Amino acid sequence: MNTLQASLWLLAAACASGSIAAEPTLKSQVAAADGWVGYRVAAVAGAGQSCCYTIARGGARTAGCRLDGGTAHGSTIVTAAPSSADAALAVYLHVKDGVVDTVRAWSASCPIEDAAAVRWIDPVVPAESVALLAQATDGDGKAGEQALVAIAQHADASATAALERNAEPGRPRERREQALFWLGQMRGAAGLAAILRHARSDPDADLREHAVFAASQSSAEGAYAAVRTIAREDAADAVRSRALFWMAQMDAPAAADDILAALSREASESVREQAVFALSQLDDGRGEEALIAVLRGDQPREVKQRALFWLGQSGSPRALAFFDDVLR
Repeated sequence: MNTLQASLWLLAAACASGSIAAEPTLKSQVAAADGWVGYRVAAVAGAGQSCCYTIARGGARTAGCRLDGGTAHGSTIVTAAPSSADAALAVYLHVKDGVVDTVRAWSASCPIEDAAAVRWIDPVVPAESVALLAQATDGDGKAGEQALVAIAQHADASATAALERNAEPGRPRERREQALFWLGQMRGAAGLAAILRHARSDPDADLREHAVFAASQSSAEGAYAAVRTIAREDAADAVRSRALFWMAQMDAPAAADDILAALSREASESVREQAVFALSQLDDGRGEEALIAVLRGDQPREVKQRALFWLGQSGSPRALAFFDDVLR
């Protein structure tokens, strides 16, 4: 037996006998002592800077969060443009009797008032972090909701799968809705695809309605087109109505024309009513122009009555000019 063979034999024997200790898992490291434990992982692209702020007079902001109460200064705010330091996410877990009972997650650059109380673990494998947090979502307590927020901010692809599992039938309704929301907010194209599976096929119309909202929050390409399709094809009046409303909120250039088209083809009086309301929600003067188009078109009387009501509610110069014109 040569030297290499002997070394390999000794290594195999040591592993078999357990004389070489395995690396501790993240779960075991977290559970090793009660109190606050923290670690850092890569944050998902586009997550923004998550911290707690108080906005004072003159626009001055004081940043900082507290682990025990969530905020040291005001409320948690996510800004649109992260700094380079915010490519990292700081996860804080409170452990009691070896069990995680509280989860916090903010940008790594966010100051923590009671940071001295934190026991830090480094390095951490992101997929292990997602797996650990996913276990917290199995319960129905506050920690499960907090864990979903933390999972959503992970860059690791396993975070999307963990959120998808929480959106599946069999989970509590509130947990499913939260998972769908974070899939839309943070998980890009993969998150949108997961949302649309529920929006198109879930037997629960209320859940489909929430899935439409989640899809409207996605920045992924195709989100608006998907919501528009649901507004045309879903069997439930309530779902089609909500889809029309969220179309108006998505800043799509085609929204006015698409909602007007839906108004013309809809057989449901309740959906037509909601379509007129959706038109009133369009900004930059588009809403007033669309409502005026309804009033000048060949829509049914009740549709024109709703358009007249919402146009009057706007009180805009364009609306007043229209009323002046027709009352001459």
